[in-house]
Amino acid sequence: MPPLLHSPFTHSKYRVIEEEIFSLLSISTSSHHIFQIQAQLFTLGLHQNNFLATKLLHLCSSTSSISHASLLFHHISNPTISLWNAFIRFLSQNSLPFLTLQTYTQMKNTIIPPDHYTFPSLIKSCAALPSSPPIGPAVHGEIVRTGFNSDRYVCNALIDMYSKHGFLESAVYLFETMPVKDVVAWNSMVAGFFRREDVEKGRDLFERMPERNVVSWNTVVAGYARNGCATEALGLFRKMQLEGVQPNEVTLVGVLTACAQAGALEIGKWVHRFIKRSRIRMDIHLYNCLIDMYAKGGSLRDARQVFDGMGERSVVSWNAMIAGFAMHGFGEDAVWLFEEMEREGVEPNDITFIGVLTACAYAGLIREGRRYFSCMAEEYGITPKVEHYGCMVDLLGRGGYVIEAHELIKSMPISPDAGIWGALMGACRTHGYLELAEHALICLLELEPWNAGNYVILSNIYAARGRWDDVEWLRKKMRGRNVQKTPGSSSIEVESSIHEFVVGDRSHPRTKEIYDKLEELGIQLKQAGYVPDLNSLLHVVCE
Repeated sequence: MPPLLHSPFTHSKYRVIEEEIFSLLSISTSSHHIFQIQAQLFTLGLHQNNFLATKLLHLCSSTSSISHASLLFHHISNPTISLWNAFIRFLSQNSLPFLTLQTYTQMKNTIIPPDHYTFPSLIKSCAALPSSPPIGPAVHGEIVRTGFNSDRYVCNALIDMYSKHGFLESAVYLFETMPVKDVVAWNSMVAGFFRREDVEKGRDLFERMPERNVVSWNTVVAGYARNGCATEALGLFRKMQLEGVQPNEVTLVGVLTACAQAGALEIGKWVHRFIKRSRIRMDIHLYNCLIDMYAKGGSLRDARQVFDGMGERSVVSWNAMIAGFAMHGFGEDAVWLFEEMEREGVEPNDITFIGVLTACAYAGLIREGRRYFSCMAEEYGITPKVEHYGCMVDLLGRGGYVIEAHELIKSMPISPDAGIWGALMGACRTHGYLELAEHALICLLELEPWNAGNYVILSNIYAARGRWDDVEWLRKKMRGRNVQKTPGSSSIEVESSIHEFVVGDRSHPRTKEIYDKLEELGIQLKQAGYVPDLNSLLHVVCE
Protein backbone atom coordinates (compact mmCIF):
# COMPACT_ATOMS: atom_id res chain seq x y z
CA MET A 1 0.00 0.00 0.00
CA PRO A 2 1.45 3.47 -0.91
CA PRO A 3 2.34 5.82 1.98
CA LEU A 4 -0.37 8.21 3.15
CA LEU A 5 -0.19 11.87 2.22
CA HIS A 6 1.41 14.32 4.62
CA SER A 7 1.50 17.54 2.56
CA PRO A 8 -0.55 20.55 3.76
CA PHE A 9 -4.06 20.83 2.38
CA THR A 10 -4.50 23.66 -0.15
CA HIS A 11 -7.36 24.47 -2.49
CA SER A 12 -5.22 23.91 -5.60
CA LYS A 13 -4.32 20.41 -4.47
CA TYR A 14 -7.85 19.49 -3.41
CA ARG A 15 -8.70 17.46 -6.50
CA VAL A 16 -5.36 15.66 -6.57
CA ILE A 17 -5.54 14.75 -2.88
CA GLU A 18 -9.14 13.57 -3.24
CA GLU A 19 -8.18 11.30 -6.14
CA GLU A 20 -5.15 9.89 -4.30
CA ILE A 21 -7.17 9.12 -1.17
CA PHE A 22 -9.86 7.51 -3.28
CA SER A 23 -7.15 5.31 -4.85
CA LEU A 24 -5.96 4.35 -1.37
CA LEU A 25 -9.52 3.48 -0.36
CA SER A 26 -9.88 1.30 -3.45
CA ILE A 27 -6.92 -0.92 -2.49
CA SER A 28 -7.35 -0.97 1.30
CA THR A 29 -8.37 -4.31 2.78
CA SER A 30 -7.47 -4.14 6.47
CA SER A 31 -8.81 -2.23 9.45
CA HIS A 32 -5.34 -0.76 10.05
CA HIS A 33 -5.29 0.89 6.61
CA ILE A 34 -8.85 2.15 7.00
CA PHE A 35 -8.06 3.75 10.36
CA GLN A 36 -4.99 5.44 8.86
CA ILE A 37 -7.02 6.87 5.99
CA GLN A 38 -9.74 8.03 8.35
CA ALA A 39 -7.17 9.88 10.48
CA GLN A 40 -5.78 11.48 7.31
CA LEU A 41 -9.26 12.63 6.27
CA PHE A 42 -9.77 14.39 9.60
CA THR A 43 -6.28 15.91 9.47
CA LEU A 44 -6.90 17.36 6.00
CA GLY A 45 -10.49 18.34 6.74
CA LEU A 46 -11.75 15.99 4.03
CA HIS A 47 -14.09 14.15 6.38
CA GLN A 48 -16.79 16.58 5.16
CA ASN A 49 -16.39 15.18 1.66
CA ASN A 50 -19.54 13.09 1.19
CA PHE A 51 -18.05 11.12 -1.70
CA LEU A 52 -14.95 10.00 0.23
CA ALA A 53 -16.95 9.46 3.43
CA THR A 54 -19.41 7.17 1.60
CA LYS A 55 -16.54 5.10 0.19
CA LEU A 56 -14.97 4.86 3.65
CA LEU A 57 -18.28 3.76 5.17
CA HIS A 58 -18.46 0.92 2.66
CA LEU A 59 -14.98 -0.19 3.74
CA CYS A 60 -15.91 0.05 7.42
CA SER A 61 -18.84 -2.23 6.67
CA SER A 62 -16.54 -4.90 5.22
CA THR A 63 -14.46 -4.89 8.42
CA SER A 64 -17.39 -4.32 10.85
CA SER A 65 -15.68 -1.22 12.27
CA ILE A 66 -18.84 0.11 13.92
CA SER A 67 -17.28 2.74 16.21
CA HIS A 68 -15.14 4.26 13.43
CA ALA A 69 -18.06 4.34 10.99
CA SER A 70 -20.24 6.11 13.56
CA LEU A 71 -17.45 8.60 14.36
CA LEU A 72 -16.99 9.40 10.69
CA PHE A 73 -20.70 9.78 9.94
CA HIS A 74 -21.56 11.98 12.93
CA HIS A 75 -18.73 14.42 12.11
CA ILE A 76 -20.24 15.28 8.75
CA SER A 77 -22.27 18.47 8.86
CA ASN A 78 -24.56 17.97 5.86
CA PRO A 79 -24.67 14.33 4.77
CA THR A 80 -26.28 13.62 1.42
CA ILE A 81 -28.94 10.95 0.87
CA SER A 82 -26.19 8.65 -0.47
CA LEU A 83 -24.25 8.96 2.78
CA TRP A 84 -27.39 8.41 4.87
CA ASN A 85 -28.15 5.30 2.83
CA ALA A 86 -24.59 4.02 3.23
CA PHE A 87 -24.75 4.43 7.01
CA ILE A 88 -28.21 2.85 7.26
CA ARG A 89 -27.00 -0.09 5.15
CA PHE A 90 -23.88 -0.39 7.32
CA LEU A 91 -25.94 -0.57 10.53
CA SER A 92 -28.36 -3.06 9.02
CA GLN A 93 -25.57 -5.35 7.79
CA ASN A 94 -24.02 -5.32 11.26
CA SER A 95 -27.27 -6.50 12.91
CA LEU A 96 -28.12 -3.22 14.64
CA PRO A 97 -31.84 -2.93 13.80
CA PHE A 98 -32.81 -0.42 16.52
CA LEU A 99 -29.94 1.89 15.61
CA THR A 100 -30.88 1.54 11.93
CA LEU A 101 -34.44 2.72 12.62
CA GLN A 102 -33.18 5.50 14.88
CA THR A 103 -30.85 6.72 12.11
CA TYR A 104 -33.71 6.65 9.60
CA THR A 105 -35.79 8.80 11.97
CA GLN A 106 -32.90 11.27 12.28
CA MET A 107 -32.67 11.42 8.49
CA LYS A 108 -36.38 12.24 8.21
CA ASN A 109 -35.97 15.00 10.81
CA THR A 110 -33.37 16.65 8.55
CA ILE A 111 -36.06 16.85 5.85
CA ILE A 112 -34.04 14.63 3.49
CA PRO A 113 -36.55 12.38 1.67
CA PRO A 114 -35.69 8.65 1.39
CA ASP A 115 -35.17 7.00 -1.97
CA HIS A 116 -35.42 3.42 -3.26
CA TYR A 117 -31.95 2.63 -1.85
CA THR A 118 -33.04 3.56 1.68
CA PHE A 119 -35.84 1.06 2.20
CA PRO A 120 -34.31 -2.39 1.50
CA SER A 121 -31.82 -1.98 4.38
CA LEU A 122 -34.51 -0.50 6.60
CA ILE A 123 -36.89 -3.41 5.92
CA LYS A 124 -34.08 -5.91 6.58
CA SER A 125 -33.73 -4.40 10.05
CA CYS A 126 -37.49 -4.61 10.59
CA ALA A 127 -37.28 -8.33 9.69
CA ALA A 128 -34.68 -8.78 12.45
CA LEU A 129 -37.03 -7.26 15.05
CA PRO A 130 -39.99 -8.97 16.76
CA SER A 131 -43.24 -8.76 14.81
CA SER A 132 -44.91 -7.02 17.75
CA PRO A 133 -45.12 -4.05 17.86
CA PRO A 134 -45.68 -4.04 14.08
CA ILE A 135 -42.85 -1.75 12.95
CA GLY A 136 -42.51 -3.47 9.56
CA PRO A 137 -46.07 -2.76 8.38
CA ALA A 138 -45.65 0.87 9.50
CA VAL A 139 -42.55 1.18 7.31
CA HIS A 140 -44.51 -0.51 4.51
CA GLY A 141 -47.14 2.19 4.81
CA GLU A 142 -44.44 4.85 4.48
CA ILE A 143 -43.11 3.08 1.37
CA VAL A 144 -46.57 3.24 -0.20
CA ARG A 145 -46.90 6.94 0.69
CA THR A 146 -43.52 7.77 -0.85
CA GLY A 147 -44.30 5.80 -4.01
CA PHE A 148 -41.56 3.15 -3.84
CA ASN A 149 -43.87 0.15 -3.37
CA SER A 150 -43.38 -0.96 -7.00
CA ASP A 151 -39.58 -1.04 -6.76
CA ARG A 152 -38.34 -4.63 -7.22
CA TYR A 153 -35.72 -4.53 -4.47
CA VAL A 154 -38.14 -2.94 -2.02
CA CYS A 155 -40.77 -5.59 -2.82
CA ASN A 156 -38.24 -8.38 -2.35
CA ALA A 157 -37.28 -7.02 1.07
CA LEU A 158 -40.96 -6.73 2.08
CA ILE A 159 -41.71 -10.32 1.01
CA ASP A 160 -38.74 -11.55 3.02
CA MET A 161 -39.80 -9.55 6.08
CA TYR A 162 -43.43 -10.71 6.02
CA SER A 163 -42.46 -14.36 5.49
CA LYS A 164 -39.97 -14.24 8.39
CA HIS A 165 -42.61 -12.74 10.68
CA GLY A 166 -45.14 -15.41 9.72
CA PHE A 167 -47.45 -13.06 7.78
CA LEU A 168 -47.35 -15.33 4.76
CA GLU A 169 -50.64 -14.08 3.30
CA SER A 170 -49.19 -10.56 3.02
CA ALA A 171 -46.04 -11.98 1.44
CA VAL A 172 -48.11 -14.00 -1.05
CA TYR A 173 -50.14 -10.92 -2.00
CA LEU A 174 -46.99 -8.88 -2.69
CA PHE A 175 -45.46 -11.77 -4.61
CA GLU A 176 -48.50 -12.29 -6.82
CA THR A 177 -48.85 -8.58 -7.60
CA MET A 178 -45.18 -8.13 -8.57
CA PRO A 179 -44.96 -7.39 -12.32
CA VAL A 180 -41.52 -9.07 -12.53
CA LYS A 181 -40.62 -11.83 -10.07
CA ASP A 182 -36.89 -12.49 -9.81
CA VAL A 183 -35.19 -15.45 -8.15
CA VAL A 184 -34.84 -13.51 -4.88
CA ALA A 185 -38.63 -13.14 -4.56
CA TRP A 186 -39.16 -16.84 -5.35
CA ASN A 187 -36.56 -17.87 -2.76
CA SER A 188 -38.19 -15.72 -0.08
CA MET A 189 -41.59 -17.28 -0.74
CA VAL A 190 -40.22 -20.85 -0.70
CA ALA A 191 -38.45 -20.10 2.59
CA GLY A 192 -41.67 -18.65 4.01
CA PHE A 193 -43.66 -21.84 3.37
CA PHE A 194 -40.95 -24.01 4.91
CA ARG A 195 -40.88 -21.74 7.97
CA ARG A 196 -44.62 -22.31 8.32
CA GLU A 197 -43.95 -26.08 8.08
CA ASP A 198 -45.90 -26.30 4.83
CA VAL A 199 -43.24 -28.42 3.13
CA GLU A 200 -45.51 -29.55 0.28
CA LYS A 201 -46.32 -25.99 -0.75
CA GLY A 202 -42.68 -24.97 -0.38
CA ARG A 203 -41.50 -27.84 -2.60
CA ASP A 204 -44.25 -27.18 -5.14
CA LEU A 205 -43.20 -23.54 -5.41
CA PHE A 206 -39.57 -24.61 -5.77
CA GLU A 207 -40.46 -26.94 -8.65
CA ARG A 208 -42.36 -24.11 -10.40
CA MET A 209 -39.45 -21.64 -10.24
CA PRO A 210 -38.52 -20.42 -13.75
CA GLU A 211 -34.87 -20.23 -12.67
CA ARG A 212 -32.96 -21.37 -9.60
CA ASN A 213 -29.65 -20.51 -8.00
CA VAL A 214 -27.73 -22.25 -5.25
CA VAL A 215 -29.71 -20.26 -2.66
CA SER A 216 -32.91 -21.85 -3.99
CA TRP A 217 -31.55 -25.35 -3.44
CA ASN A 218 -30.11 -24.41 -0.05
CA THR A 219 -33.49 -23.05 1.05
CA VAL A 220 -35.29 -26.32 0.33
CA VAL A 221 -32.54 -28.62 1.68
CA ALA A 222 -32.38 -26.62 4.92
CA GLY A 223 -36.18 -26.34 5.02
CA TYR A 224 -36.61 -30.10 4.83
CA ALA A 225 -33.94 -30.65 7.50
CA ARG A 226 -35.52 -28.04 9.78
CA ASN A 227 -38.90 -29.77 9.46
CA GLY A 228 -37.53 -33.22 10.25
CA CYS A 229 -37.74 -34.48 6.64
CA ALA A 230 -34.18 -35.78 6.48
CA THR A 231 -34.80 -38.32 3.71
CA GLU A 232 -36.34 -35.66 1.46
CA ALA A 233 -33.42 -33.29 2.17
CA LEU A 234 -30.87 -35.93 1.17
CA GLY A 235 -32.89 -36.86 -1.92
CA LEU A 236 -32.95 -33.23 -3.03
CA PHE A 237 -29.20 -32.96 -2.46
CA ARG A 238 -28.69 -35.90 -4.85
CA LYS A 239 -30.92 -34.20 -7.41
CA MET A 240 -28.92 -31.00 -6.98
CA GLN A 241 -25.73 -32.90 -7.82
CA LEU A 242 -27.30 -34.58 -10.84
CA GLU A 243 -28.29 -31.16 -12.21
CA GLY A 244 -24.71 -29.96 -11.84
CA VAL A 245 -25.36 -27.30 -9.18
CA GLN A 246 -22.22 -26.77 -7.11
CA PRO A 247 -23.01 -26.87 -3.38
CA ASN A 248 -21.51 -24.32 -1.00
CA GLU A 249 -20.98 -24.14 2.78
CA VAL A 250 -24.66 -23.38 3.42
CA THR A 251 -25.77 -26.40 1.37
CA LEU A 252 -23.51 -28.73 3.30
CA VAL A 253 -24.69 -27.41 6.67
CA GLY A 254 -28.24 -28.40 5.66
CA VAL A 255 -27.12 -31.80 4.32
CA LEU A 256 -25.10 -32.61 7.45
CA THR A 257 -28.07 -31.62 9.61
CA ALA A 258 -30.23 -34.07 7.64
CA CYS A 259 -27.56 -36.78 7.98
CA ALA A 260 -27.54 -36.24 11.76
CA GLN A 261 -31.34 -36.57 11.92
CA ALA A 262 -31.44 -39.72 9.79
CA GLY A 263 -28.33 -41.31 11.26
CA ALA A 264 -26.93 -41.43 7.70
CA LEU A 265 -23.32 -41.82 8.76
CA GLU A 266 -21.96 -43.01 5.39
CA ILE A 267 -23.52 -40.08 3.52
CA GLY A 268 -22.14 -37.74 6.19
CA LYS A 269 -18.66 -39.22 5.75
CA TRP A 270 -18.96 -38.72 2.00
CA VAL A 271 -19.89 -35.05 2.60
CA HIS A 272 -16.82 -34.68 4.84
CA ARG A 273 -14.59 -36.12 2.11
CA PHE A 274 -16.30 -33.85 -0.44
CA ILE A 275 -15.49 -30.81 1.72
CA LYS A 276 -11.81 -31.78 1.84
CA ARG A 277 -11.65 -32.67 -1.85
CA SER A 278 -13.37 -29.47 -2.99
CA ARG A 279 -11.37 -27.35 -0.55
CA ILE A 280 -14.52 -25.72 0.73
CA ARG A 281 -13.78 -23.23 3.48
CA MET A 282 -14.44 -24.82 6.85
CA ASP A 283 -16.16 -22.27 9.06
CA ILE A 284 -17.24 -22.93 12.62
CA HIS A 285 -20.81 -23.84 11.55
CA LEU A 286 -19.55 -26.61 9.28
CA TYR A 287 -17.25 -27.91 12.02
CA ASN A 288 -20.13 -27.99 14.49
CA CYS A 289 -22.42 -29.77 12.02
CA LEU A 290 -19.74 -32.40 11.40
CA ILE A 291 -19.33 -33.03 15.12
CA ASP A 292 -23.10 -33.31 15.55
CA MET A 293 -23.44 -35.64 12.55
CA TYR A 294 -20.65 -37.98 13.68
CA ALA A 295 -21.90 -37.97 17.28
CA LYS A 296 -25.51 -38.77 16.37
CA GLY A 297 -24.32 -41.35 13.86
CA GLY A 298 -22.42 -43.17 16.62
CA SER A 299 -18.89 -42.41 15.41
CA LEU A 300 -17.60 -40.64 18.50
CA ARG A 301 -13.98 -41.13 17.45
CA ASP A 302 -14.56 -39.13 14.24
CA ALA A 303 -16.54 -36.51 16.17
CA ARG A 304 -13.69 -36.08 18.65
CA GLN A 305 -11.15 -35.92 15.82
CA VAL A 306 -13.05 -33.04 14.20
CA PHE A 307 -13.45 -31.37 17.60
CA ASP A 308 -9.73 -31.64 18.38
CA GLY A 309 -8.82 -30.31 14.92
CA MET A 310 -10.74 -27.04 15.36
CA GLY A 311 -8.61 -23.93 15.61
CA GLU A 312 -11.41 -22.05 17.33
CA ARG A 313 -14.37 -23.55 19.19
CA SER A 314 -17.67 -22.00 20.20
CA VAL A 315 -19.92 -23.12 23.03
CA VAL A 316 -21.93 -24.98 20.36
CA SER A 317 -18.85 -27.10 19.58
CA TRP A 318 -18.48 -28.13 23.22
CA ASN A 319 -22.23 -28.76 23.53
CA ALA A 320 -22.29 -31.04 20.47
CA MET A 321 -19.39 -33.13 21.77
CA ILE A 322 -20.81 -33.35 25.32
CA ALA A 323 -24.23 -34.34 23.96
CA GLY A 324 -22.60 -36.97 21.75
CA PHE A 325 -20.91 -38.60 24.72
CA ALA A 326 -24.13 -38.37 26.74
CA MET A 327 -26.46 -39.96 24.17
CA HIS A 328 -24.17 -42.97 23.73
CA GLY A 329 -23.79 -43.66 27.44
CA PHE A 330 -20.31 -42.23 27.96
CA GLY A 331 -21.42 -40.11 30.89
CA GLU A 332 -18.07 -39.87 32.58
CA ASP A 333 -16.40 -38.71 29.35
CA ALA A 334 -19.10 -36.04 28.97
CA VAL A 335 -18.56 -34.83 32.54
CA TRP A 336 -14.78 -34.79 32.04
CA LEU A 337 -15.22 -32.74 28.83
CA PHE A 338 -17.48 -30.30 30.66
CA GLU A 339 -14.81 -29.81 33.31
CA GLU A 340 -12.22 -29.25 30.57
CA MET A 341 -14.56 -26.67 29.07
CA GLU A 342 -14.66 -24.86 32.41
CA ARG A 343 -10.86 -24.99 32.72
CA GLU A 344 -10.50 -23.35 29.31
CA GLY A 345 -12.78 -20.52 30.42
CA VAL A 346 -15.64 -21.25 28.00
CA GLU A 347 -18.91 -20.07 29.53
CA PRO A 348 -21.54 -22.85 29.42
CA ASN A 349 -25.13 -22.08 28.47
CA ASP A 350 -28.45 -23.78 29.18
CA ILE A 351 -27.90 -26.29 26.34
CA THR A 352 -24.59 -27.33 27.91
CA PHE A 353 -26.32 -28.31 31.14
CA ILE A 354 -28.96 -30.34 29.30
CA GLY A 355 -26.11 -32.41 27.87
CA VAL A 356 -24.31 -32.72 31.21
CA LEU A 357 -27.45 -33.68 33.16
CA THR A 358 -28.41 -36.20 30.47
CA ALA A 359 -24.94 -37.70 30.72
CA CYS A 360 -25.28 -38.00 34.49
CA ALA A 361 -28.69 -39.68 34.09
CA TYR A 362 -27.44 -42.28 31.60
CA ALA A 363 -24.30 -43.01 33.65
CA GLY A 364 -26.09 -43.12 37.01
CA LEU A 365 -24.07 -40.18 38.38
CA ILE A 366 -26.73 -39.06 40.87
CA ARG A 367 -24.52 -37.00 43.17
CA GLU A 368 -22.79 -35.22 40.28
CA GLY A 369 -26.13 -34.50 38.61
CA ARG A 370 -27.53 -32.90 41.75
CA ARG A 371 -24.39 -30.75 42.04
CA TYR A 372 -24.49 -29.56 38.42
CA PHE A 373 -28.20 -28.75 38.68
CA SER A 374 -27.50 -26.59 41.74
CA CYS A 375 -24.50 -24.80 40.22
CA MET A 376 -26.48 -23.72 37.15
CA ALA A 377 -28.09 -20.85 39.02
CA GLU A 378 -25.55 -20.43 41.82
CA GLU A 379 -22.38 -20.21 39.71
CA TYR A 380 -23.56 -19.33 36.20
CA GLY A 381 -26.83 -17.49 36.79
CA ILE A 382 -28.75 -19.82 34.46
CA THR A 383 -32.37 -20.30 35.50
CA PRO A 384 -33.36 -23.95 35.00
CA LYS A 385 -35.89 -24.49 32.21
CA VAL A 386 -38.43 -27.26 31.89
CA GLU A 387 -35.85 -29.32 29.96
CA HIS A 388 -33.42 -29.21 32.90
CA TYR A 389 -36.14 -30.32 35.31
CA GLY A 390 -36.95 -33.13 32.88
CA CYS A 391 -33.31 -34.26 32.97
CA MET A 392 -33.33 -34.22 36.78
CA VAL A 393 -36.57 -36.22 36.99
CA ASP A 394 -35.05 -38.75 34.59
CA LEU A 395 -31.80 -38.83 36.60
CA LEU A 396 -33.56 -39.38 39.93
CA GLY A 397 -36.09 -41.80 38.47
CA ARG A 398 -33.43 -43.99 36.86
CA GLY A 399 -31.58 -44.09 40.17
CA GLY A 400 -34.69 -45.23 42.07
CA TYR A 401 -35.31 -41.86 43.79
CA VAL A 402 -38.88 -41.76 42.49
CA ILE A 403 -40.41 -39.91 45.45
CA GLU A 404 -37.66 -37.26 45.30
CA ALA A 405 -38.34 -36.87 41.59
CA HIS A 406 -42.06 -36.35 42.29
CA GLU A 407 -41.26 -33.79 45.01
CA LEU A 408 -39.04 -31.93 42.53
CA ILE A 409 -41.94 -31.78 40.06
CA LYS A 410 -44.26 -30.38 42.75
CA SER A 411 -41.70 -27.69 43.64
CA MET A 412 -41.15 -26.53 40.05
CA PRO A 413 -41.78 -22.79 39.47
CA ILE A 414 -42.99 -23.63 35.95
CA SER A 415 -45.62 -26.08 34.73
CA PRO A 416 -44.24 -29.56 33.99
CA ASP A 417 -44.55 -30.71 30.39
CA ALA A 418 -45.26 -34.12 28.88
CA GLY A 419 -41.56 -35.03 28.91
CA ILE A 420 -41.37 -34.64 32.69
CA TRP A 421 -44.50 -36.69 33.40
CA GLY A 422 -43.32 -39.28 30.88
CA ALA A 423 -39.95 -39.60 32.66
CA LEU A 424 -41.70 -40.00 36.02
CA MET A 425 -44.13 -42.54 34.58
CA GLY A 426 -41.26 -44.61 33.18
CA ALA A 427 -39.47 -44.59 36.52
CA CYS A 428 -42.67 -45.58 38.34
CA ARG A 429 -43.21 -48.57 36.07
CA THR A 430 -39.60 -49.66 36.46
CA HIS A 431 -39.59 -49.41 40.25
CA GLY A 432 -43.20 -50.51 40.91
CA TYR A 433 -44.86 -47.21 41.95
CA LEU A 434 -48.14 -48.01 40.18
CA GLU A 435 -50.33 -45.41 41.91
CA LEU A 436 -47.86 -42.64 41.13
CA ALA A 437 -47.57 -43.98 37.56
CA GLU A 438 -51.34 -43.68 37.22
CA HIS A 439 -51.18 -40.07 38.44
CA ALA A 440 -48.39 -39.29 35.95
CA LEU A 441 -50.34 -40.85 33.09
CA ILE A 442 -53.52 -38.91 33.91
CA CYS A 443 -51.43 -35.71 33.78
CA LEU A 444 -50.00 -36.90 30.45
CA LEU A 445 -53.49 -37.46 29.03
CA GLU A 446 -54.39 -33.86 29.89
CA LEU A 447 -51.29 -32.58 28.09
CA GLU A 448 -51.37 -35.03 25.17
CA PRO A 449 -54.99 -36.15 24.61
CA TRP A 450 -54.02 -37.21 21.07
CA ASN A 451 -51.21 -39.58 22.13
CA ALA A 452 -52.56 -43.15 21.90
CA GLY A 453 -49.50 -44.59 23.64
CA ASN A 454 -50.47 -42.97 26.95
CA TYR A 455 -53.93 -44.56 26.81
CA VAL A 456 -52.38 -47.95 26.07
CA ILE A 457 -49.99 -47.79 29.03
CA LEU A 458 -52.68 -46.59 31.46
CA SER A 459 -55.03 -49.31 30.24
CA ASN A 460 -52.25 -51.84 30.83
CA ILE A 461 -51.89 -50.65 34.43
CA TYR A 462 -55.66 -50.84 35.01
CA ALA A 463 -55.86 -54.33 33.48
CA ALA A 464 -52.91 -55.59 35.55
CA ARG A 465 -54.80 -54.54 38.69
CA GLY A 466 -58.15 -55.98 37.52
CA ARG A 467 -59.84 -52.59 37.08
CA TRP A 468 -61.80 -53.57 33.97
CA ASP A 469 -64.42 -50.82 34.39
CA ASP A 470 -61.60 -48.26 34.10
CA VAL A 471 -60.28 -50.08 31.01
CA GLU A 472 -63.70 -49.77 29.39
CA TRP A 473 -63.99 -46.11 30.44
CA LEU A 474 -60.61 -45.46 28.83
CA ARG A 475 -61.69 -47.14 25.59
CA LYS A 476 -64.78 -44.93 25.43
CA LYS A 477 -62.63 -41.86 26.07
CA MET A 478 -60.35 -42.81 23.20
CA ARG A 479 -63.29 -43.31 20.84
CA GLY A 480 -64.83 -40.01 21.97
CA ARG A 481 -61.60 -38.16 21.22
CA ASN A 482 -61.06 -40.09 17.96
CA VAL A 483 -57.58 -41.15 19.12
CA GLN A 484 -55.76 -43.45 16.73
CA LYS A 485 -52.45 -45.21 17.20
CA THR A 486 -49.77 -43.82 14.92
CA PRO A 487 -47.47 -46.65 13.86
CA GLY A 488 -43.86 -46.21 14.91
CA SER A 489 -41.15 -46.33 12.27
CA SER A 490 -37.45 -47.14 12.15
CA SER A 491 -34.81 -46.52 9.52
CA ILE A 492 -31.48 -47.99 8.52
CA GLU A 493 -28.73 -46.82 6.18
CA VAL A 494 -27.47 -49.42 3.71
CA GLU A 495 -24.99 -48.49 0.99
CA SER A 496 -25.69 -44.76 1.40
CA SER A 497 -29.47 -45.24 1.05
CA ILE A 498 -32.03 -44.73 3.82
CA HIS A 499 -34.65 -47.51 4.23
CA GLU A 500 -37.63 -46.76 6.50
CA PHE A 501 -40.03 -49.36 7.96
CA VAL A 502 -43.20 -49.41 10.05
CA VAL A 503 -44.70 -52.32 11.99
CA GLY A 504 -45.89 -55.06 9.62
CA ASP A 505 -44.50 -53.19 6.64
CA ARG A 506 -44.34 -55.32 3.47
CA SER A 507 -43.86 -52.54 0.92
CA HIS A 508 -40.08 -52.97 0.58
CA PRO A 509 -38.99 -54.73 -2.63
CA ARG A 510 -36.87 -57.17 -0.56
CA THR A 511 -39.61 -57.93 1.96
CA LYS A 512 -39.20 -61.73 1.77
CA GLU A 513 -35.47 -61.55 2.55
CA ILE A 514 -36.13 -59.17 5.44
CA TYR A 515 -38.75 -61.39 7.10
CA ASP A 516 -36.70 -64.53 6.50
CA LYS A 517 -33.81 -62.88 8.32
CA LEU A 518 -36.12 -61.78 11.15
CA GLU A 519 -37.35 -65.35 11.57
CA GLU A 520 -33.76 -66.61 11.58
CA LEU A 521 -32.80 -64.06 14.27
CA GLY A 522 -35.83 -65.08 16.37
CA ILE A 523 -34.75 -68.72 16.27
CA GLN A 524 -31.19 -67.79 17.26
CA LEU A 525 -32.48 -65.72 20.18
CA LYS A 526 -34.52 -68.64 21.52
CA GLN A 527 -31.56 -70.99 21.13
CA ALA A 528 -29.44 -68.52 23.09
CA GLY A 529 -31.96 -68.73 25.95
CA TYR A 530 -33.72 -65.40 25.50
CA VAL A 531 -37.06 -65.17 27.32
CA PRO A 532 -39.23 -62.09 26.62
CA ASP A 533 -40.36 -59.92 29.54
CA LEU A 534 -44.15 -60.16 29.38
CA ASN A 535 -44.67 -57.89 32.39
CA SER A 536 -44.33 -54.83 30.17
CA LEU A 537 -46.51 -56.23 27.35
CA LEU A 538 -49.10 -53.65 26.42
CA HIS A 539 -52.78 -54.50 26.05
CA VAL A 540 -54.12 -53.40 22.66
CA VAL A 541 -57.05 -51.06 23.33
CA CYS A 542 -57.42 -49.43 19.94
CA GLU A 543 -57.83 -50.64 16.39
